[in-house]
Amino acid sequence: MKTGFDAPSLAQAIRSVGGADFYPAFCAYLHSCMPYDNVVVIVFDGSRVPVVEYRQTSGPDVFRFIESDYLTGAYVLDPVYHFHLERGSSGIYRLLDIAPDKFRRSRYYEWYYGRIGISDEISVILTVGAEMTVTVSMGKDGTSGDVFSVHDENALNAHEPVIRTLLEMHAASSVPLSRPDVDEHSLVELLITVAQEHLDVHLSRRQAEVALLILRGHSSPSIALHMDISAQTVKVFRKQLYKKCHISSQAELFARFVPVLGQMSRLQT
Repeated sequence: MKTGFDAPSLAQAIRSVGGADFYPAFCAYLHSCMPYDNVVVIVFDGSRVPVVEYRQTSGPDVFRFIESDYLTGAYVLDPVYHFHLERGSSGIYRLLDIAPDKFRRSRYYEWYYGRIGISDEISVILTVGAEMTVTVSMGKDGTSGDVFSVHDENALNAHEPVIRTLLEMHAASSVPLSRPDVDEHSLVELLITVAQEHLDVHLSRRQAEVALLILRGHSSPSIALHMDISAQTVKVFRKQLYKKCHISSQAELFARFVPVLGQMSRLQT
């Protein structure tokens, strides 16, 4: 296995800054720093539907659901999307570093990540301006059959200043500034709207907040912290939510709302 970066790949990435072939060259440089099985570059702009700029796999097509499921609405439950909305700091992160406490046990994780076959993921995340985020997510899958080691992660982190500088230079020369007219509706307001229009379920703002946090993989204590309420109050809102939706479990909540996530993404654009 390669352990050091390849100077020619770095030189090519530098030459490609601002050009159409930047992301393939940049990802080749990343691979020389830390070998991966798959990579995808996604750009988030405000609350709009994300744009996939580049993808590459060396084994199974782990991105086979990206158009049909992720971009049609599932992204609103993804940890990276919420990290973008919350304007998290630029850096290199493992998926679980920025995910809710019960993310791996959530229905969303099971439904999306559980199907695509990615066993581990590390992302380079760069915030650009007030509303844009560039993410480069490198994954492990059945091709190598393992996860990123501490050595892998340290090797990538050692190159972080160069990695971020390259992305910043490319963003400055090729990515247009975010438009200031991002849709005013929050995800909570959008959920209230689609629940009423498509499910005939009338949610209060607090009930909709609880619904989104449950769907994203937060536990009741985590929901209480996010909403600044007691765990007992979370239980009350959850009970009210389930009663209005005529359900009794998180699995049923997911099954009820996932089909309308696409409606939320259409309202955001």
